[in-house]
Amino acid sequence: MAEPNADQKIKLEQNSTSTPALGGKLLYDGYTLQWADDFNGSELNRDDWNIELHAPGWVNNELQAYVDSPENIYLENGSLVIKPIEQKNPDGTVSYTSGRVNTQNKHDFKYGIFEARIKVPEGQGFLPAFWMMPTNENLYGQWPRCGEIDIMEVLGNDTDKSYGTIHYGNPHSESQGSYQLTAGSFSEEYHNFAVEWEPGRISWYVDGCLIHTENDWYSATEGQGEITYPAPFDQPFYLILNLAVGGNWPGNPDETTDIASAALYVDYVKVYQKDSYSEDVVKPEKTVVLRDPDAEGNYIINGNFAVPESLSDQQDWTFLTALGGEAQAEISGHELHIITSSEGTVDYSVQLVQPNLPLKEGGVYQVTFDASANAPRTMKVDISAPDRSYQRYMEDTVVQLTPEVQTYTYTFTMTADDDANGRLEFNLGAAGSTAGVSLRNVSLKKIGQNDPGKEKKVVLADGNYVYNGGFQEGENRLGYWNIWKLGDSRIRVTNDNNVRRLEITAGKWTSALNPVVVYQKDLALTAGDFELSFDAEGPADKNLSVWAAGRRFQAVLNGSDTTYSYKLSLEKEPVCRDIAFVICEPGVYYIDNVRMEEDSLIKNGSFNAGFAGYELYAYTTSDVSYVVDSLNEDTAADITIQNTGDEAWKIQLKQNNIELEEGQWYRLSFQAKSSLNRPLMFAIQRDGTADNDWTPYSGETIVQLGQEYQTYEVCFQMTYPTDMKAVLSISMGAVGGEQIGQQHRICIDEIHLDKIEAPAV
Repeated sequence: MAEPNADQKIKLEQNSTSTPALGGKLLYDGYTLQWADDFNGSELNRDDWNIELHAPGWVNNELQAYVDSPENIYLENGSLVIKPIEQKNPDGTVSYTSGRVNTQNKHDFKYGIFEARIKVPEGQGFLPAFWMMPTNENLYGQWPRCGEIDIMEVLGNDTDKSYGTIHYGNPHSESQGSYQLTAGSFSEEYHNFAVEWEPGRISWYVDGCLIHTENDWYSATEGQGEITYPAPFDQPFYLILNLAVGGNWPGNPDETTDIASAALYVDYVKVYQKDSYSEDVVKPEKTVVLRDPDAEGNYIINGNFAVPESLSDQQDWTFLTALGGEAQAEISGHELHIITSSEGTVDYSVQLVQPNLPLKEGGVYQVTFDASANAPRTMKVDISAPDRSYQRYMEDTVVQLTPEVQTYTYTFTMTADDDANGRLEFNLGAAGSTAGVSLRNVSLKKIGQNDPGKEKKVVLADGNYVYNGGFQEGENRLGYWNIWKLGDSRIRVTNDNNVRRLEITAGKWTSALNPVVVYQKDLALTAGDFELSFDAEGPADKNLSVWAAGRRFQAVLNGSDTTYSYKLSLEKEPVCRDIAFVICEPGVYYIDNVRMEEDSLIKNGSFNAGFAGYELYAYTTSDVSYVVDSLNEDTAADITIQNTGDEAWKIQLKQNNIELEEGQWYRLSFQAKSSLNRPLMFAIQRDGTADNDWTPYSGETIVQLGQEYQTYEVCFQMTYPTDMKAVLSISMGAVGGEQIGQQHRICIDEIHLDKIEAPAV
């Protein structure tokens, strides 16, 4: 259960638009019961359920260890019981155990009605859940890109309210609905929780009544393409039941929590499916209406504070406090004044915002304001997306305030889709000062417009120069590819059990004079050494010609799915920058995983191609901003961290698809520094997205960063079987358990992985 952290959850509650009890009834017409467990046996059926084992703090800073114990997981009176247990440790501390079960690889389902009759525990610190995750989390990538369906979550301290949520995309996005009981509570009696999942639509029900429905989501990664809808919710998922204790969202147990009497009870789980489903669905087109600015081009309403408006009515300017923040704000004399008595624990503990700001994709915007403070101090300004999990359109920017009024101006480009609800935020919490702040003349103006449709191709974030090489993007999954054919030839992308390959049926008239050609133009190729690779299958002894940057390669097919790879060296930027597959003989051919990338073990190690080849993963996207700095640094990765989170993995610089040969020795090295002395951890490891096996081939190395560049390296032998898809991970979260809430900057450069001889003994 991957929940937003406590900070995000508070923001979600402040901007909740969920409508309780929409009222429609759950209908079973056309459905057949596919699988059920009524828990009437003497013990949990291990042929149906897996029991997960996880240490405390594994996710969401939760306190419990998930264990396989009959004291935590058992059947009683026809119900599955998951019970938390409190343990007093010799050192005087308290620890907890609990249970988590799932049906992965035993009962996996694609679409259907999934329901359970459940009674939840009451008490501060409990978070029971009935939810679903994809069987193969690697199909679309690491969470949240893989997708998650939360059917039921109920906070133990608020047991008359349930939540239903989906998580998806990168940056992390979500859609959430909730339902409030008018009488009773989910802890006093059993209630029925269900989700109806169909291609292109997911609906949540409580006791058979519709509480929320969603049909607008996406599967994408920044710097790469968007997978064809309805991904990621078009793949098999499995069921999960668990009871968490403590953590970011529910908070930890306190003196009011009665652990001894608490338990999650599940009367039954049922799954219904239709005989067939049509996946021929189209993502709904949203009409985003962007309002006009005022006569002076300003999108901020009451930016000169001429109107002494209410700051608590959720209209125009709104003043908020949270998490220990205590402050007051008022408008007078064409100024807004903020007086703080307690700064709170996070930047938005004291916050002034204006939502409903219209932002157009490709627009260049300028934020301007006058500000001063009673004493020197800082605040943060940003423009966020409340409807898109608070991703930043203008990154968090620290403003240095002085007693003298100064004018501050910041410019940013809107790179996301049109949004009618951008939000300007002034964050004054956790700044190390309670000095009063005054604001005047706030404006947001559009000063330019780029045409996003005319952008040239660049190297993708995974290092590939070929767009949609996996045939999962765009209309009919053929985005970016062009086709030339005559006669009876047919071209499509398969979708059998989520296996997508380009299928070319070359008709009887196919010949050297009448070929079938599938091609892509204008790759971002420059001078350098490259490797071209792809998977192909076709009639044995027939040929598949590939043209890349004007060079011709010929693959001799063998009747089975085979990987082909070729090296090419370009001494200068090529005149022809296209790639084309040419078929000159009749037959059925398949092509997949087309890649053109830099020919080295680590791609783009000097960051000369931006972040191409890398993924910057942040569990909380607003905690991190990053650029390739070529002004102050020699094209280094420049990563600004607001908060590390509570686990090392919550901030990572990653590169996938690294080839390691069994028995070979390697040297991994890079340069790094930090504005704040702190630890960093790095490793080359197995990709455990699908099975949670993240074996560190190089070992996990922790180093201490200083304020000057140092070179860090590790030499290791690949003692495991050859792995063509290993992962470089540089972890910048809470390394060694050290959580850092102070803003700091890490620079990384010159990442190299070299084959070496075995070191002398």
